[in-house]
Amino acid sequence: MGLPKIIAKLSPLMLIFTVTTSTVSLANELIVTGPNYGAPKYYLENGQAKGFVVDITRWVLEDLNQAYIIKLLPWNRAYNNALKAKMAVIGLSKNSSRIKIFDYSDAIYFGDLMIVVKKGQEFAYQAVADLQGMQVGASHGASYGDVFDNAVSQGVFQVRSFENATTGLKLLLNGRIDAVLLGPGTQGLKRHVNSDDQLDINQFSILKIPFKRDAKYLGIHKSKNMQPFIKRFNQSLKKAQKSGVVEKILDRYEAPL
Repeated sequence: MGLPKIIAKLSPLMLIFTVTTSTVSLANELIVTGPNYGAPKYYLENGQAKGFVVDITRWVLEDLNQAYIIKLLPWNRAYNNALKAKMAVIGLSKNSSRIKIFDYSDAIYFGDLMIVVKKGQEFAYQAVADLQGMQVGASHGASYGDVFDNAVSQGVFQVRSFENATTGLKLLLNGRIDAVLLGPGTQGLKRHVNSDDQLDINQFSILKIPFKRDAKYLGIHKSKNMQPFIKRFNQSLKKAQKSGVVEKILDRYEAPL
């Protein structure tokens, strides 16, 4: 039976409901925020959201025919909008408190969170206890999981926050902090250094053992009841990973797999 015949058999009330719900599902615009942290993961260029985490998210949303806007903001503003259930958020790490607040997608990206120090001030690092008494630079408002949060709350090290990674690297060079947490991998440091003429890659060293293997997710406040959408998001993300779409996006940004 063709679509016109099916519609003709619907009662007026059923017809209104069918058309309305179909329109809503297409018209509801998902506002996605994330940190304007810097290349290559998420950054603004001429007012446009760029970065490989942004582009992977964009591909998935377009594959789902989901209307969307991506707004990159300073992390605190982005996270507060997500906490208030105003926006979905990308670049979200997991910890025990957040999983009570947000529904999480599968990991959009895994990357090593490295410990960067000033050249000549390297030290042996095996575990978080090796940062005892240090001043450690980290992105403002960031949480890198329960190990990080517990170390901060227990005073293992002090956190010096920054909005921009290049600011953190300059604090390191000036002796204001002892180490900076940066990712993804060595490529992340190179990107940040190359974005500022005052920095040189030879001024820094990366410790061999990363602070953690950091996963980045899309999160949506549980009050929005978006679990069915997240299930579809995960299915499309898996398709992007298996078909080589994610690999091509990472290659475009020269990001590590």
